[in-house]
Amino acid sequence: MLSKKALVGVLAAAIGLIGAVSAEQIAFLPPTNSSRLDTEECLSCTSCSNDACNTNTPGGLLLLTQFWDYSPPIGPSDSWTIHGLWPDFCNGKWVGDCDKSRVNNRIASILNDAGATDVLDTMNQYWLALDGNDQRLWSHEWNKHGTCVSTLRPTCYENYTQDQDVVDFFSTTVGLFEIYNIHQALAEADITPSSSQTYSLQQILDATEAKFGKAATFKCRGSNLNEAWIYFHTVGRSTDPSAFRITDPLTENNRCPSTGIRYPPK
Repeated sequence: MLSKKALVGVLAAAIGLIGAVSAEQIAFLPPTNSSRLDTEECLSCTSCSNDACNTNTPGGLLLLTQFWDYSPPIGPSDSWTIHGLWPDFCNGKWVGDCDKSRVNNRIASILNDAGATDVLDTMNQYWLALDGNDQRLWSHEWNKHGTCVSTLRPTCYENYTQDQDVVDFFSTTVGLFEIYNIHQALAEADITPSSSQTYSLQQILDATEAKFGKAATFKCRGSNLNEAWIYFHTVGRSTDPSAFRITDPLTENNRCPSTGIRYPPK
């Protein structure tokens, strides 16, 4: 069986071929390590989604969110950074802080102890806080959003080990970030950071749809690109990226002007 890291590489390669193969043809593999999984796929936000351990519910619309922080510059100049992975309701509304008993403020130690050092290394480079307190950001994302992913509840594991849910949340988020590379998607459409060039929102949306099969939504700070959201439904347990199926965006979440959008260099 492929390791999670190898699986991410395979999925990323598949996304890279999206121009030759449709998103529907790629359609990600079903989860490889899920317990309590029905033999037929049950997509979150559908009528079969009635087991919160088998399919994310009620938070069945999951958003991978990424930042382009340019002032001050955060992260590498040729990459967006991770904001989080959010389980929203199917209509786009959401709740946070779903399980106070699972609040955790020692994310780095947990990942180290679990041997997930490759995940932690990626987080140290790409999951960064504006104020420099990365570990506080990681804890915030877990406590507010990770505890709301229903399929990661400890009772959903057949042989749960302490903090396995935390490890799965961060390794899955990092894996999705490595597959859904916003900087690369824009660059392939000749949308690159510039002090003078401007772009239309439609150009930016088209670039992500061409790369991923579905468009992301974007938020701007004034007229400057600042954040991207990519939308997913899931099949089975959300313990690795293969459970995620990219889906149509909630277009009302676009918060950029239609023209004159700037993509400032870091």
